[in-house]
Amino acid sequence: MTATNHALTGALLGAVLPLPIAIPVAFISHFVLDSLPHYGIPLEQRSKSKIYRLIVYGDTALALAIAVLAAIFRKWNMEIVGWVAYSPDASWVFHYFKQNRNLHIKTNNRFMELHRNIQLFERPWGIYTEILFALILFVFFIHFITK
Repeated sequence: MTATNHALTGALLGAVLPLPIAIPVAFISHFVLDSLPHYGIPLEQRSKSKIYRLIVYGDTALALAIAVLAAIFRKWNMEIVGWVAYSPDASWVFHYFKQNRNLHIKTNNRFMELHRNIQLFERPWGIYTEILFALILFVFFIHFITK
């Protein structure tokens, strides 16, 4: 699932659940979302695909914009829980830079292997479900952030 959808899901959980409960729920939500059909292409094609790279960078920018909006509106529960929902992907970011910006990231620990293995439904057509999901979540995000 994209960083945008993880961040939006976490932010919304932070808006509707009390902080102590929202944090573990957001962390678990990451793996639930990753087990659903979503965007992805075969690992060996990721570093070669300009479209994939564009989607990853655009997604990162959108997720950061969501974090900035939550901070601007001082919705700290939404900010914190949004980051928690995204946090399992931080290991991928670390290894992306460690492996010279290669998007074919090699797993090197059990956590990353588990994380990769639950993503059985990564497909190119999953971009459509990601966009629809993001649009729906964004409507709710705007509602809660301006409340």
